Amino acid sequence: MMLKTMPIFISIISFSLVIRILLKKSDNGYDKAIDKFVDRETKANSITKDFDTLDINFVTPSKTLPFKEYEDTPIYKNVIKKQNLVKRKIELEMIKIPSNLTNTEIKERYGINNFDKISLLEEHYNSYVRSLFEWGQELFNLNNIYDSKKVLLEAARLEANISQIYITLAKIYVKENNKDSLLKLKNTVEKIELSLKDKVIQEIDNCINKLL
Repeated sequence: MMLKTMPIFISIISFSLVIRILLKKSDNGYDKAIDKFVDRETKANSITKDFDTLDINFVTPSKTLPFKEYEDTPIYKNVIKKQNLVKRKIELEMIKIPSNLTNTEIKERYGINNFDKISLLEEHYNSYVRSLFEWGQELFNLNNIYDSKKVLLEAARLEANISQIYITLAKIYVKENNKDSLLKLKNTVEKIELSLKDKVIQEIDNCINKLL
């Protein structure tokens, strides 16, 4: 019996040693990554910069959006609400920064002393383009294609990272039988930073195929 069980016992011991070695290697890599992050974050927290000298992409909203007076009826309730939200946010100072930056990278690029201001101005931009999208979508739902297109094109001009903006624009161009604008829209999407870019391009291609 002893002769038969010894190989199994040795195998178990060997397996345990291998697991310990792998875990140790894994721990060492993890510890190094943590140390590297802490060191980089510590250095970032000591960087200060003059805000006026920063290379910042300030956003200038269009002042020619299709603001209108609507009847105070239930059918226009949502579009009035979204339009008024854009009216308020359009006056805010705003900037667009690369969406893939971590907090540490933001502090390295703009300085810890500007972190809160940069974050606030970026939030102004994000909330503004989100409001444009919601307003444009409400207009589209009311079949007000002309005004919806103007609003969504403004969001696209500002390179909003909201996939439905470009998908709705593609649907509008299908309604208008406008293949050239669909091709231009696809070219625009290919050049900008967009989280769901592949999905949007596929939707635009589907719309292009409808007009073939």
